[in-house]
Amino acid sequence: MRHDRPVTVLVGDGVVTVKREGSSAATVAAILGRVEREGTEVLCLDRLVHESHENTFSGWSVSGAVTTLLSRPIQSSQA
Repeated sequence: MRHDRPVTVLVGDGVVTVKREGSSAATVAAILGRVEREGTEVLCLDRLVHESHENTFSGWSVSGAVTTLLSRPIQSSQA
């Protein structure tokens, strides 16, 4: 049985960094595109950063077979 380790996703200027708890390695991927549609933000990355059994990272849904697509609801900023 697989135990998934918590994953941290940091979105920077044109890149996403993925860090798994318990590992000193981080995966960095370039953001090829960003789309906002129907209340959802989608980031298209230049490589796979998730494993086939993973479907969520820190509030992001992950999908893709050749590159990773990260998606999450757009957070509304109300003061």
